[in-house]
Amino acid sequence: MKFTLTSTSAAKLTVYVVSKGNLPVKQLGGYELKEYAGDKGAVTWLYGRESESHKLLVGLGDETKIGLDQIRAAAGVAGRAVEKEQAASAAVDFSMLSGVIGGKISEAEAASAWVEGWLLGTYAFDKYKSKKKQSHTENVELLLTVSKELEEALRLGKIRAEGTKLARDLGNEPPNFLRPGDVVERVIERFKDTPVQVEVFMGEQLEEHQMNGLIAVGKGSKYPPALIEMRYCTDPSKPLIALVGKGITFDTGGISLKSGRNLSDMRIDMGGSAAVIGALDIIVSSQLQANVVVFVATAENMPDGASMLPGEVIRYANGLTVQVGNTDAEGRLVLADALIRACKHGAEQIVDIATLTGACVSALGNKMAGVWGTDDMAEVLQKLGLRSGERVWPMPLEDEYDDLLKSQYADLCNITGVAYAGAITAALFLQRFVEAGTKWAHIDMAGPMDAGSTSGYVVEGPTGYGARLLADFVAERSK
Repeated sequence: MKFTLTSTSAAKLTVYVVSKGNLPVKQLGGYELKEYAGDKGAVTWLYGRESESHKLLVGLGDETKIGLDQIRAAAGVAGRAVEKEQAASAAVDFSMLSGVIGGKISEAEAASAWVEGWLLGTYAFDKYKSKKKQSHTENVELLLTVSKELEEALRLGKIRAEGTKLARDLGNEPPNFLRPGDVVERVIERFKDTPVQVEVFMGEQLEEHQMNGLIAVGKGSKYPPALIEMRYCTDPSKPLIALVGKGITFDTGGISLKSGRNLSDMRIDMGGSAAVIGALDIIVSSQLQANVVVFVATAENMPDGASMLPGEVIRYANGLTVQVGNTDAEGRLVLADALIRACKHGAEQIVDIATLTGACVSALGNKMAGVWGTDDMAEVLQKLGLRSGERVWPMPLEDEYDDLLKSQYADLCNITGVAYAGAITAALFLQRFVEAGTKWAHIDMAGPMDAGSTSGYVVEGPTGYGARLLADFVAERSK
């Protein structure tokens, strides 16, 4: 699909982006519309007769509350509506938002957000369906200032959408087509012929580097675990930033088997790895000047005669020992190996992201992730999340809960014996594997990892959450 800028358009379909109480009466020849046409998510069609053009009104709601994410959402709604009409092209008119665009939101920001929203809102994963979804819309013209700055904004909007779509694709893959080895192959294929250097640790290499968390979690599966390390350095003078993603390609719970509910969504327990891979895709495609190392700790958590057992002790490369209280708290065990490796590289700032705890979902729901951090890390991520739409909410690293991780015969246990503060204690566990003085943040994305229905630019299924947020973080910290 092609997005272009133009001052005038001969398209037979025009999309008007409108807000509540601010409808294009003049542009419609005085035709009066119901007030709800400007409501958030509202879609109003005005079909032309014979040679007349069609008009589509898409509502953003209250003008005072319009931000970049509302523009993305409107674009997603518009994209699906236009595709449903099988229109080959469309023009987009932002003139009714003159009080917003050019003010608190620049034209470039609006253009980029619109491209993101349209591409993400029309996303479909039909790889395994016999009948594929056909895309009918080939060209979308944005009625904005024609300039190099806005052309670049369109390009970046597409790059950001493609990185998120990559993360969604990975999350959508059935577990029999995305084992740990498949994740390795996908990474190598995606980043070949790019500045990214990929190194993979498996088998004896994991043992040599004492990545014993991955070894323990993965030993119940016939598909071996791996640590994937991706290095992108276009400017060595920039601070080294590490992104760490949990990549459990399927989580049965292991010997601590999960309940008998439908476990299909446990294929998305690699959502953290999808996020960091998607983020790196955005960083590479946008040719960002940065110094980044990305880690994916990938394994399959299965019950088997050789599986990790409750009560086992794991000794990590940093000397810490961990008692396995529950094999279903495996994410933190594999992340620990990656965090140790990130510190060994000398990373000045580390962000790990994982579908880690149900406790975080209970606390924050499915619209935002929890973030824990040292220094200003959580605050920065929160601000960036508001702009990208991938929101996070700061949570406490409460030292008083640290004692809950005590073990009878190891340095710490991977679970607590209480029914509260599960998301906080998981963050405290991970913090033990980050060297003192290193800026660090942990994102628990268990809530927004997938959507139960389609709305705005979010399509039912894995959301690709975190790809744009993490790319923005690297860009912000690499200035």
